[in-house]
Amino acid sequence: MKKIKKLFSLLLIASLVISLAACGKKDNTSGNKNENTPTPTKTAETTDTPAEATPDISKKVDLVFYVMGDAPKDEQVVEDALNKLLLEKANATVDFQFSTWTDWTQKYNLELTSGAADLIYTANWINYATLANSGAFAELDDLIAKDAPNIAKSMDTSLLDQCKVGGKLYAIPNTWPEYTVSGVSYREDLRAKYDLPVPNSVENLEAYLLGIKKNDPKQGLLSVTTGESSGLQVAFDAANILNYKYPWVTPNGLPYGLAANYDTPSTVYDYWNSDDFVNDMKLMKKFADEGLWSRSALSDTNDADAYKNGTCAAVVAGQNPNKDIAAITEYEKNHPDWKSAYIAYGETTGVIFPAHATQNATSILASSKNQDRALMVLDLLLYDKEVNDLVEYGILGTHYEVDANGNYKNLSEDYKYENMNTWDLRNGDFKLPQESDAILNQMFTKYGELAAKTKFPNVNIFGGFAEDYTAYEVERSAVSDVMRQYLAPLQAGLVADVDKAVAEFRNKVKDAGIETCQEQFKTQWAAYCDEHGYK
Repeated sequence: MKKIKKLFSLLLIASLVISLAACGKKDNTSGNKNENTPTPTKTAETTDTPAEATPDISKKVDLVFYVMGDAPKDEQVVEDALNKLLLEKANATVDFQFSTWTDWTQKYNLELTSGAADLIYTANWINYATLANSGAFAELDDLIAKDAPNIAKSMDTSLLDQCKVGGKLYAIPNTWPEYTVSGVSYREDLRAKYDLPVPNSVENLEAYLLGIKKNDPKQGLLSVTTGESSGLQVAFDAANILNYKYPWVTPNGLPYGLAANYDTPSTVYDYWNSDDFVNDMKLMKKFADEGLWSRSALSDTNDADAYKNGTCAAVVAGQNPNKDIAAITEYEKNHPDWKSAYIAYGETTGVIFPAHATQNATSILASSKNQDRALMVLDLLLYDKEVNDLVEYGILGTHYEVDANGNYKNLSEDYKYENMNTWDLRNGDFKLPQESDAILNQMFTKYGELAAKTKFPNVNIFGGFAEDYTAYEVERSAVSDVMRQYLAPLQAGLVADVDKAVAEFRNKVKDAGIETCQEQFKTQWAAYCDEHGYK
């Protein structure tokens, strides 16, 4: 009872975080498998369980799998076909239950506390680490060797390590690397028309924008805004262009003005109190004075359609490869003479990595009475191609077909691509490409090759970190207020004297309690890096 009360209390706290994270909810679209991503060489370590030990499946078990979003029309048709296979292979059935996107946060929390489900979709964007710490999920380390032979044999240990919380494994990730890397979407047709440089550095971005301004003074350049101080890193989103300069473990550095380089993640320094920060703010003022964004930018609201409508030539914040593909599609449909292109910041710094393993994963609830069979079924859902294809695409010949080029072709509106919302069951070896994914596939291939050369190949270091700011929530809120009032004008370059404005910001943020936030964060970050070997 005490454990359930503790879980319920933590869920109430976590619900606010989950609500904020909902903006990161994944669209029900997908890119193609990156066939050139390096094949993992490390596999999960097995326990000392005797090789002849096999699970007892003599008793039929009916499992519930809770997933996100809305159910497809033919859910039951696919589920019946799936359960026919699972009964043969594991003497088990699975009933998929869906959250829907209406009040999903409350529904998800209720599912955790009710104990009705056995398997559940989980992710860092719905507070996986906090929930694991609360006791919501079963520990899986000792079950894998016996109940999940394919996971034990084939899954890269770096993926499993990323899913560990406090040294324990509470989730199994998918095996398809998705590159949601930050970067710049820009009008390639304007670059080619005016013979401008590719904006793949701070200097080239400046030259690209100034070239457009010179040749077409009426063309808008950047659409930028203050927005929220998300993650307590940036107060004005044009500052994202500084990602061209720094190989940080996360875009724009760590929160509270801290930073750590990808090659030495446990070595943290105070960026806001560095000479680099002063020089960068002078650079931002130079760009503002050159007219790269509006002088009223601090009060402007975010125009989400600016790039789509052509009122700006580039977007430097909130971008990823999928958004560029959406822009390409939009232009082909409505402006065939326009072309969009994309540059990831990591192409300049050499630091690129896929989404964290906990971006899409599956946990088994601690309350499940059939944890071993649930893991066995999860093993099949991930690694049995016949089972995986059925869940991801539906019934071959009824819902889809595969063309001569190996591309997925939908045959029915009743069940579409990944229509069960099981992004956590993607297997890179099985994933069928869609014809529309050709450009995205090329981008992922390029990113995969770059990510393989980093110190921590294909590992998103920061993605699994969960900050607990309960002890310094007051100071954290005060720092956020100071960022909006004093950092935003600095990053927007809309100050008369940069040195004076920097000094004022540093004083104000110190009074707000930045040192407390920094020290508390660094303690947690050091423990996290030590746990995962990020040195």
